Amino acid sequence: MFGSKSIIGLDVGSSKVKAIQLKKKGNRLELERFGIADVFPNGDRSAAQGDVRQLQMQAVRRALEAGKINAKYCVSAVSGESIIVRYIQLPQMPEAELKNALRWEAEEYIPFSIEEVNIDSVVLGPSATQGKVDVLLCAAKKDMVSDHLEIVRSVNLTPAVVDVDSFAFLNTFEYCYQPQPTDCVALVNIGAEITNINIYIGGTSRFSRDISVAGNAITQSIAQKTGLPFAQAEELKQILGAPLPEDQGENDEEEESSLISSIRGTVERITGSDLGDDSQEATAARAARNTLVQLISEIRRSIQFFENQAGGATISKLLLGGGSSRMPHLADFMASELEVPVEILDPLRNIAVSSSVDQALLSNSKEFLGVGIGLALREKVA
Repeated sequence: MFGSKSIIGLDVGSSKVKAIQLKKKGNRLELERFGIADVFPNGDRSAAQGDVRQLQMQAVRRALEAGKINAKYCVSAVSGESIIVRYIQLPQMPEAELKNALRWEAEEYIPFSIEEVNIDSVVLGPSATQGKVDVLLCAAKKDMVSDHLEIVRSVNLTPAVVDVDSFAFLNTFEYCYQPQPTDCVALVNIGAEITNINIYIGGTSRFSRDISVAGNAITQSIAQKTGLPFAQAEELKQILGAPLPEDQGENDEEEESSLISSIRGTVERITGSDLGDDSQEATAARAARNTLVQLISEIRRSIQFFENQAGGATISKLLLGGGSSRMPHLADFMASELEVPVEILDPLRNIAVSSSVDQALLSNSKEFLGVGIGLALREKVA
Protein backbone atom coordinates (compact mmCIF):
# COMPACT_ATOMS: atom_id res chain seq x y z
CA MET A 1 0.00 0.00 0.00
CA PHE A 2 2.77 2.42 0.90
CA GLY A 3 5.64 0.82 -0.97
CA SER A 4 8.88 0.20 0.88
CA LYS A 5 8.28 2.84 3.55
CA SER A 6 8.35 1.54 7.10
CA ILE A 7 4.99 2.31 8.73
CA ILE A 8 3.80 1.76 12.29
CA GLY A 9 0.41 1.49 13.93
CA LEU A 10 0.15 4.26 16.54
CA ASP A 11 -2.69 4.03 19.05
CA VAL A 12 -2.78 7.33 20.97
CA GLY A 13 -5.18 6.46 23.76
CA SER A 14 -6.45 8.64 26.58
CA SER A 15 -4.46 6.60 29.10
CA LYS A 16 -1.69 4.83 27.18
CA VAL A 17 0.12 5.15 23.87
CA LYS A 18 0.88 1.96 21.96
CA ALA A 19 3.27 1.79 18.99
CA ILE A 20 3.29 -1.35 16.81
CA GLN A 21 5.62 -2.30 13.96
CA LEU A 22 4.89 -5.45 11.95
CA LYS A 23 6.94 -7.10 9.22
CA LYS A 24 6.31 -9.91 6.77
CA LYS A 25 8.21 -13.09 7.54
CA GLY A 26 7.52 -15.79 4.99
CA ASN A 27 3.78 -16.18 4.65
CA ARG A 28 3.09 -14.77 8.12
CA LEU A 29 3.25 -11.42 9.84
CA GLU A 30 5.54 -10.87 12.80
CA LEU A 31 5.42 -8.34 15.61
CA GLU A 32 8.84 -6.83 15.07
CA ARG A 33 8.77 -3.93 17.53
CA PHE A 34 6.42 -2.72 20.21
CA GLY A 35 6.38 0.13 22.72
CA ILE A 36 3.88 1.31 25.32
CA ALA A 37 3.83 4.35 27.61
CA ASP A 38 1.44 5.91 30.15
CA VAL A 39 0.00 9.32 29.31
CA PHE A 40 -0.58 10.39 32.93
CA PRO A 41 1.60 10.03 36.02
CA ASN A 42 0.57 6.81 37.79
CA GLY A 43 -2.30 6.57 35.31
CA ASP A 44 -4.17 9.32 37.20
CA ARG A 45 -5.58 12.01 34.94
CA SER A 46 -6.68 14.11 37.94
CA ALA A 47 -3.04 14.38 39.05
CA ALA A 48 -1.83 15.57 35.64
CA GLN A 49 -0.24 18.96 35.32
CA GLY A 50 -0.34 20.75 31.98
CA ASP A 51 -2.02 20.29 28.62
CA VAL A 52 -3.24 16.75 27.86
CA ARG A 53 -1.98 16.96 24.28
CA GLN A 54 1.51 17.79 25.54
CA LEU A 55 1.38 14.75 27.82
CA GLN A 56 0.25 12.58 24.91
CA MET A 57 3.11 13.90 22.77
CA GLN A 58 5.57 12.97 25.51
CA ALA A 59 3.99 9.52 25.83
CA VAL A 60 4.24 8.95 22.07
CA ARG A 61 7.93 9.80 22.24
CA ARG A 62 8.47 7.42 25.17
CA ALA A 63 6.56 4.60 23.43
CA LEU A 64 8.66 4.98 20.28
CA GLU A 65 11.86 5.02 22.33
CA ALA A 66 10.79 2.00 24.39
CA GLY A 67 10.10 0.01 21.22
CA LYS A 68 13.24 1.29 19.48
CA ILE A 69 11.00 2.37 16.63
CA ASN A 70 12.44 4.77 14.07
CA ALA A 71 9.81 4.58 11.33
CA LYS A 72 8.72 7.90 9.85
CA TYR A 73 5.18 7.06 8.76
CA CYS A 74 2.22 5.93 10.83
CA VAL A 75 -1.39 4.84 10.69
CA SER A 76 -3.29 6.19 13.70
CA ALA A 77 -6.92 6.45 14.80
CA VAL A 78 -9.46 8.61 16.61
CA SER A 79 -12.63 7.88 18.58
CA GLY A 80 -15.25 9.50 20.76
CA GLU A 81 -18.20 11.85 20.47
CA SER A 82 -16.60 13.82 17.63
CA ILE A 83 -16.82 10.71 15.42
CA ILE A 84 -20.15 9.99 13.75
CA VAL A 85 -20.74 6.65 12.02
CA ARG A 86 -23.98 6.02 10.17
CA TYR A 87 -25.22 3.13 8.04
CA ILE A 88 -27.50 4.45 5.33
CA GLN A 89 -29.26 3.31 2.16
CA LEU A 90 -28.92 5.10 -1.18
CA PRO A 91 -30.29 4.33 -4.64
CA GLN A 92 -27.93 2.35 -6.85
CA MET A 93 -25.98 4.77 -9.05
CA PRO A 94 -22.51 5.18 -10.59
CA GLU A 95 -19.73 5.67 -8.03
CA ALA A 96 -19.03 9.27 -9.07
CA GLU A 97 -22.69 10.21 -8.61
CA LEU A 98 -22.79 8.36 -5.31
CA LYS A 99 -19.91 10.43 -3.92
CA ASN A 100 -21.73 13.65 -4.83
CA ALA A 101 -25.00 12.39 -3.38
CA LEU A 102 -23.31 11.46 -0.11
CA ARG A 103 -22.38 15.05 0.67
CA TRP A 104 -26.03 16.07 0.50
CA GLU A 105 -27.22 13.00 2.38
CA ALA A 106 -24.61 13.56 5.10
CA GLU A 107 -26.33 16.77 6.21
CA GLU A 108 -29.34 14.70 7.28
CA TYR A 109 -27.33 12.22 9.34
CA ILE A 110 -24.54 14.29 10.87
CA PRO A 111 -25.33 16.64 13.80
CA PHE A 112 -22.53 19.04 12.79
CA SER A 113 -22.13 21.53 10.00
CA ILE A 114 -20.68 19.85 6.89
CA GLU A 115 -17.94 22.50 6.87
CA GLU A 116 -16.82 21.34 10.34
CA VAL A 117 -16.18 17.70 9.45
CA ASN A 118 -14.09 15.40 7.30
CA ILE A 119 -16.29 12.82 5.58
CA ASP A 120 -15.49 9.37 4.21
CA SER A 121 -17.69 6.52 3.05
CA VAL A 122 -17.61 2.87 1.99
CA VAL A 123 -20.20 1.06 -0.11
CA LEU A 124 -20.97 -2.13 1.83
CA GLY A 125 -22.96 -3.83 -0.92
CA PRO A 126 -26.53 -4.30 -2.11
CA SER A 127 -29.20 -3.48 0.43
CA ALA A 128 -32.01 -5.75 1.54
CA THR A 129 -34.21 -3.17 -0.19
CA GLN A 130 -34.26 -3.73 -3.95
CA GLY A 131 -32.57 -1.02 -5.99
CA LYS A 132 -30.57 0.36 -3.06
CA VAL A 133 -27.05 -0.04 -1.66
CA ASP A 134 -25.87 0.04 1.95
CA VAL A 135 -23.27 2.71 2.65
CA LEU A 136 -21.12 3.28 5.73
CA LEU A 137 -20.79 7.03 6.29
CA CYS A 138 -18.14 8.32 8.69
CA ALA A 139 -17.56 11.93 9.74
CA ALA A 140 -14.92 13.34 12.08
CA LYS A 141 -14.79 16.90 13.37
CA LYS A 142 -11.91 18.73 11.73
CA ASP A 143 -10.66 20.37 14.93
CA MET A 144 -10.41 16.99 16.66
CA VAL A 145 -8.51 15.49 13.72
CA SER A 146 -6.23 18.55 13.64
CA ASP A 147 -5.42 18.13 17.35
CA HIS A 148 -4.68 14.46 16.77
CA LEU A 149 -2.38 15.17 13.82
CA GLU A 150 -0.52 17.73 15.91
CA ILE A 151 0.37 14.94 18.35
CA VAL A 152 1.53 12.65 15.53
CA ARG A 153 3.64 15.31 13.84
CA SER A 154 5.19 16.49 17.11
CA VAL A 155 7.47 13.42 17.06
CA ASN A 156 8.32 13.85 13.36
CA LEU A 157 5.96 11.12 12.21
CA THR A 158 4.13 11.56 8.91
CA PRO A 159 0.48 10.47 9.05
CA ALA A 160 -0.37 8.05 6.23
CA VAL A 161 -3.93 7.24 7.34
CA VAL A 162 -6.20 8.36 10.18
CA ASP A 163 -8.62 5.53 10.95
CA VAL A 164 -11.32 5.03 13.61
CA ASP A 165 -10.57 2.93 16.72
CA SER A 166 -13.51 0.55 16.32
CA PHE A 167 -12.60 -0.26 12.71
CA ALA A 168 -8.95 -0.83 13.61
CA PHE A 169 -10.08 -3.26 16.31
CA LEU A 170 -12.24 -4.98 13.68
CA ASN A 171 -9.17 -5.27 11.39
CA THR A 172 -7.37 -7.19 14.13
CA PHE A 173 -10.32 -9.52 14.68
CA GLU A 174 -10.74 -10.22 10.97
CA TYR A 175 -7.05 -10.96 10.39
CA CYS A 176 -6.49 -13.01 13.53
CA TYR A 177 -9.75 -14.98 13.60
CA GLN A 178 -10.59 -15.25 9.87
CA PRO A 179 -14.37 -15.43 10.50
CA GLN A 180 -16.86 -17.12 8.20
CA PRO A 181 -19.19 -14.90 6.12
CA THR A 182 -22.16 -15.99 8.23
CA ASP A 183 -20.52 -15.23 11.59
CA CYS A 184 -22.20 -12.41 13.51
CA VAL A 185 -19.86 -11.11 16.20
CA ALA A 186 -19.98 -8.13 18.55
CA LEU A 187 -16.56 -6.55 19.12
CA VAL A 188 -16.23 -4.51 22.31
CA ASN A 189 -13.03 -2.58 23.02
CA ILE A 190 -13.09 -1.04 26.51
CA GLY A 191 -10.53 1.74 26.74
CA ALA A 192 -9.89 4.19 29.54
CA GLU A 193 -12.51 6.77 28.56
CA ILE A 194 -14.32 5.28 25.54
CA THR A 195 -15.84 1.88 24.81
CA ASN A 196 -16.03 1.02 21.11
CA ILE A 197 -18.77 -1.33 19.94
CA ASN A 198 -18.65 -2.80 16.43
CA ILE A 199 -20.84 -5.56 15.02
CA TYR A 200 -19.34 -7.65 12.24
CA ILE A 201 -21.24 -9.82 9.78
CA GLY A 202 -20.85 -10.78 6.15
CA GLY A 203 -17.25 -9.62 5.97
CA THR A 204 -17.87 -6.08 7.13
CA SER A 205 -19.08 -3.76 9.89
CA ARG A 206 -22.83 -3.28 10.13
CA PHE A 207 -23.05 -1.32 13.37
CA SER A 208 -20.59 0.93 15.20
CA ARG A 209 -20.98 3.07 18.29
CA ASP A 210 -18.72 4.74 20.86
CA ILE A 211 -19.96 5.15 24.44
CA SER A 212 -18.41 7.17 27.23
CA VAL A 213 -18.66 4.52 29.97
CA ALA A 214 -15.29 2.76 30.13
CA GLY A 215 -12.42 1.78 32.42
CA ASN A 216 -11.87 5.15 34.08
CA ALA A 217 -15.56 5.41 34.98
CA ILE A 218 -15.24 2.19 36.99
CA THR A 219 -12.09 3.43 38.74
CA GLN A 220 -13.58 6.84 39.47
CA SER A 221 -16.68 5.25 40.96
CA ILE A 222 -14.51 3.15 43.28
CA ALA A 223 -12.43 6.19 44.23
CA GLN A 224 -15.53 8.27 44.95
CA LYS A 225 -17.24 5.63 47.09
CA THR A 226 -14.16 4.58 49.06
CA GLY A 227 -12.25 7.87 49.28
CA LEU A 228 -9.15 6.20 47.82
CA PRO A 229 -6.82 8.08 45.45
CA PHE A 230 -7.31 7.21 41.79
CA ALA A 231 -4.15 5.09 41.54
CA GLN A 232 -5.14 2.94 44.55
CA ALA A 233 -8.70 2.65 43.22
CA GLU A 234 -7.29 1.42 39.90
CA GLU A 235 -5.19 -1.18 41.70
CA LEU A 236 -8.19 -2.28 43.74
CA LYS A 237 -10.30 -2.56 40.56
CA GLN A 238 -7.80 -5.00 39.09
CA ILE A 239 -7.74 -7.02 42.33
CA LEU A 240 -11.52 -7.19 42.75
CA GLY A 241 -12.43 -7.70 39.12
CA ALA A 242 -16.03 -8.10 38.03
CA PRO A 243 -18.66 -9.90 40.16
CA LEU A 244 -18.77 -13.66 39.83
CA PRO A 245 -21.92 -14.87 38.02
CA GLU A 246 -24.86 -15.20 40.42
CA ASP A 247 -25.70 -18.80 39.45
CA GLN A 248 -22.53 -20.30 40.87
CA GLY A 249 -22.64 -23.57 42.83
CA GLU A 250 -21.37 -24.39 46.30
CA ASN A 251 -17.79 -24.99 45.15
CA ASP A 252 -17.75 -21.63 43.43
CA GLU A 253 -19.13 -19.99 46.58
CA GLU A 254 -16.30 -21.48 48.63
CA GLU A 255 -13.84 -20.26 46.00
CA GLU A 256 -15.39 -16.77 46.12
CA SER A 257 -15.15 -16.70 49.94
CA SER A 258 -11.48 -17.61 49.72
CA LEU A 259 -10.97 -15.01 47.01
CA ILE A 260 -12.61 -12.26 49.07
CA SER A 261 -10.43 -13.14 52.05
CA SER A 262 -7.40 -12.80 49.82
CA ILE A 263 -8.69 -9.52 48.40
CA ARG A 264 -9.33 -8.19 51.90
CA GLY A 265 -5.72 -8.88 52.86
CA THR A 266 -4.48 -7.12 49.74
CA VAL A 267 -6.73 -4.12 50.36
CA GLU A 268 -5.42 -3.86 53.91
CA ARG A 269 -1.91 -3.88 52.49
CA ILE A 270 -2.46 -1.09 49.95
CA THR A 271 -4.57 1.08 52.27
CA GLY A 272 -2.75 0.43 55.54
CA SER A 273 -6.07 -0.08 57.37
CA ASP A 274 -7.82 -3.03 58.99
CA LEU A 275 -11.12 -3.87 57.40
CA GLY A 276 -14.30 -4.89 59.12
CA ASP A 277 -17.38 -6.52 57.67
CA ASP A 278 -18.60 -3.22 56.20
CA SER A 279 -15.31 -2.97 54.42
CA GLN A 280 -13.70 -0.90 51.75
CA GLU A 281 -13.47 -3.82 49.35
CA ALA A 282 -17.22 -4.46 49.68
CA THR A 283 -17.92 -0.79 48.96
CA ALA A 284 -15.52 -0.88 46.01
CA ALA A 285 -17.08 -4.07 44.67
CA ARG A 286 -20.56 -2.49 44.73
CA ALA A 287 -19.26 0.63 42.99
CA ALA A 288 -17.53 -1.43 40.29
CA ARG A 289 -20.61 -3.58 39.77
CA ASN A 290 -22.94 -0.60 39.40
CA THR A 291 -20.74 0.96 36.71
CA LEU A 292 -20.27 -2.36 34.92
CA VAL A 293 -24.05 -2.87 34.88
CA GLN A 294 -24.39 0.58 33.29
CA LEU A 295 -21.78 -0.32 30.66
CA ILE A 296 -23.39 -3.69 29.94
CA SER A 297 -26.79 -2.01 29.64
CA GLU A 298 -25.42 0.22 26.86
CA ILE A 299 -23.84 -2.78 25.12
CA ARG A 300 -27.14 -4.70 25.39
CA ARG A 301 -29.05 -1.74 23.97
CA SER A 302 -26.67 -1.58 21.00
CA ILE A 303 -26.97 -5.32 20.32
CA GLN A 304 -30.76 -5.19 20.54
CA PHE A 305 -30.91 -2.22 18.18
CA PHE A 306 -28.81 -4.11 15.63
CA GLU A 307 -30.72 -7.38 15.98
CA ASN A 308 -34.11 -5.66 15.66
CA GLN A 309 -33.36 -3.61 12.55
CA ALA A 310 -34.25 -4.76 9.04
CA GLY A 311 -31.76 -7.37 7.91
CA GLY A 312 -30.38 -7.73 11.43
CA ALA A 313 -28.99 -11.06 12.63
CA THR A 314 -28.49 -12.66 16.04
CA ILE A 315 -25.15 -12.09 17.75
CA SER A 316 -23.42 -15.46 18.23
CA LYS A 317 -20.40 -14.28 20.23
CA LEU A 318 -18.84 -11.20 21.82
CA LEU A 319 -15.09 -10.57 21.69
CA LEU A 320 -13.70 -8.25 24.33
CA GLY A 321 -10.54 -6.13 24.27
CA GLY A 322 -8.93 -3.03 25.72
CA GLY A 323 -7.17 -2.48 29.02
CA SER A 324 -10.29 -3.05 31.11
CA SER A 325 -10.76 -6.51 29.63
CA ARG A 326 -7.95 -7.50 32.03
CA MET A 327 -10.35 -7.25 34.97
CA PRO A 328 -10.73 -10.73 36.51
CA HIS A 329 -14.07 -12.46 35.79
CA LEU A 330 -15.21 -9.69 33.39
CA ALA A 331 -15.83 -12.01 30.43
CA ASP A 332 -17.82 -14.42 32.63
CA PHE A 333 -19.87 -11.60 34.16
CA MET A 334 -20.68 -10.10 30.75
CA ALA A 335 -21.60 -13.52 29.35
CA SER A 336 -23.99 -14.06 32.27
CA GLU A 337 -25.58 -10.62 31.91
CA LEU A 338 -25.82 -10.58 28.10
CA GLU A 339 -26.59 -14.30 27.69
CA VAL A 340 -24.06 -14.65 24.87
CA PRO A 341 -20.61 -16.31 24.85
CA VAL A 342 -17.85 -13.80 25.65
CA GLU A 343 -14.12 -14.25 25.20
CA ILE A 344 -11.05 -12.03 25.32
CA LEU A 345 -9.70 -11.17 21.88
CA ASP A 346 -6.12 -12.29 21.28
CA PRO A 347 -4.58 -9.63 18.97
CA LEU A 348 -1.57 -11.89 18.28
CA ARG A 349 -3.50 -15.08 17.55
CA ASN A 350 -2.32 -15.19 13.93
CA ILE A 351 0.83 -13.07 14.32
CA ALA A 352 4.30 -14.32 15.26
CA VAL A 353 6.44 -12.43 17.77
CA SER A 354 10.08 -11.51 17.18
CA SER A 355 12.57 -12.80 19.73
CA SER A 356 13.76 -9.21 20.17
CA VAL A 357 10.41 -8.17 21.71
CA ASP A 358 10.29 -8.01 25.53
CA GLN A 359 8.14 -11.08 26.20
CA ALA A 360 7.28 -10.17 29.81
CA LEU A 361 6.15 -6.66 28.82
CA LEU A 362 4.15 -8.06 25.91
CA SER A 363 2.43 -10.61 28.15
CA ASN A 364 1.39 -7.84 30.56
CA SER A 365 0.21 -5.55 27.75
CA LYS A 366 -1.42 -7.79 25.14
CA GLU A 367 -5.00 -6.74 25.89
CA PHE A 368 -4.09 -3.13 25.12
CA LEU A 369 -2.93 -3.91 21.57
CA GLY A 370 -6.16 -4.64 19.68
CA VAL A 371 -6.37 -1.19 18.07
CA GLY A 372 -2.62 -0.75 17.48
CA ILE A 373 -2.30 -4.13 15.73
CA GLY A 374 -5.29 -3.28 13.53
CA LEU A 375 -3.68 0.01 12.55
CA ALA A 376 -0.38 -1.64 11.67
CA LEU A 377 -2.30 -4.18 9.58
CA ARG A 378 -3.56 -1.37 7.34
CA GLU A 379 -0.17 -1.25 5.64
CA LYS A 380 0.55 -4.96 5.55
CA VAL A 381 -2.68 -6.53 4.36
CA ALA A 382 -4.44 -3.72 2.46
